[in-house]
Amino acid sequence: MVLVNGAEESGVVGQTIAEFLNQRSAPIENIVVEQNGAIVHRADFDTTKISENDKLELISFVGGG
Repeated sequence: MVLVNGAEESGVVGQTIAEFLNQRSAPIENIVVEQNGAIVHRADFDTTKISENDKLELISFVGGG
């Protein structure tokens, strides 16, 4: 089991952060990912894998005015 923003997700263990975000059509350039309390640098999205029992927080920045 993996928690994403507090909700259980299945089928994501073994994916990289980039694969996970691309699958959801998430705007990678406007998103911050925290994995188990640590910020994952955007340069590491392609190599950082999601493991069983991970807790991910996805924070998206939206401009406005």
